[in-house]
Amino acid sequence: MVCLPGNGGFYQMGEEGKYKFPVELLAKTKEERIKYFADCVIEHEFLEVAINKTIRLISNAVPERIVFTCGPSGVGKSQLIKIIKSKLVQAGTVKLSDNPGCIPVVDVQAIAPLKGGFDFPGLWRDALEKMDEPMLNRKISYHDVIVKNSFGKDVILSQTKKADYMKVLQNTLRYRDVTAFIIDEAHHMLRVVSGKESNWSVDLIKSLTNLSQTPIILVGTYDLTSLLVDLNIKSTDQINQRTRIVDFPRYRSDVTSEVNIFGKTAKKLLQNMPLEQTAENMINKQDWKYFYKYSLGCVGTLKLWFMDAYGLALESNAKTLTREHLEEAKLSEYRLLGMHQSIEEGERMMKKIQSEGDIDSKLVYAKSEDESQSDSKKSKTKGNPKPFNRKPKRDMVM
Repeated sequence: MVCLPGNGGFYQMGEEGKYKFPVELLAKTKEERIKYFADCVIEHEFLEVAINKTIRLISNAVPERIVFTCGPSGVGKSQLIKIIKSKLVQAGTVKLSDNPGCIPVVDVQAIAPLKGGFDFPGLWRDALEKMDEPMLNRKISYHDVIVKNSFGKDVILSQTKKADYMKVLQNTLRYRDVTAFIIDEAHHMLRVVSGKESNWSVDLIKSLTNLSQTPIILVGTYDLTSLLVDLNIKSTDQINQRTRIVDFPRYRSDVTSEVNIFGKTAKKLLQNMPLEQTAENMINKQDWKYFYKYSLGCVGTLKLWFMDAYGLALESNAKTLTREHLEEAKLSEYRLLGMHQSIEEGERMMKKIQSEGDIDSKLVYAKSEDESQSDSKKSKTKGNPKPFNRKPKRDMVM
């Protein structure tokens, strides 16, 4: 399915006609055509599975749920967030009719810190600004301070302080009836100041979802899973009980069905590239490895490569995309090698997190009544022979 941005959501393109894009785009400026292609979202199997599973996990009866939606860099997590937001807004129309102040979904990006630890107050403030929280700069809280006067007696003074943005956010999420709070690039939250453990970040997220009664979706790379394995035992227990994981993987080159899906997705991208002659025929049984190699099976990386090549085609007023455009826009193999190593490390970590392990060896199960009776009979028979029968033993040799 091909989804294009519309007013307040996405609409589906038909399959008829010469072009998969609106033909009037060919008369538009280069900037408008590039923007169209940048906004175009091609839904494919792994993307659809990740979207549906994420939405299902936050739509159950567990409001304090935390969902880790993880995948390698370049797999298409930004497109995933766009579609999830669109679907949640569409599903929230009933809430809006009952509560005009309702905000179906809030998304914010976790910005990597320039130095020191991650700026959580800044993240909370960004979320509040996204929700247009009124009078944010003037929100204050009052508290009493007991001091000694000149006679040594206690005196109560009322003082004010700036708002605790996390406290304001948890109340806003709750009373605005937010369906989900999405944090993109959530792996940046792993960067904590010296002396603090990484579970400090998890504790803040856990407290926010508990107090706001709002599911939180953390979208990021496979590094996010380290929050589930590197914590101290107490924190790990608490976070694991609330957390569910959605794997958003790349397509594997050694699985024929996945290669076919990857090739079809690449063709749809080329079909939606506004050019006089689309270039989907470049992807065939012989050349699919070329496109896989320079994207590592990640649709997001593939699209970024296509966007750069498309810009080159427009600059040269080309009627179609050529291999020369792709060659000029591709990443070097040295850079791809580093990216591939990072992806494989993340995939190993995800496999470890999702493995069954050997929990049975750590558990002792109560025996059923039949098993207990059987064990009892065996113990009575052993060492209690019938009367006048010799016990089986070896006779002494004379």
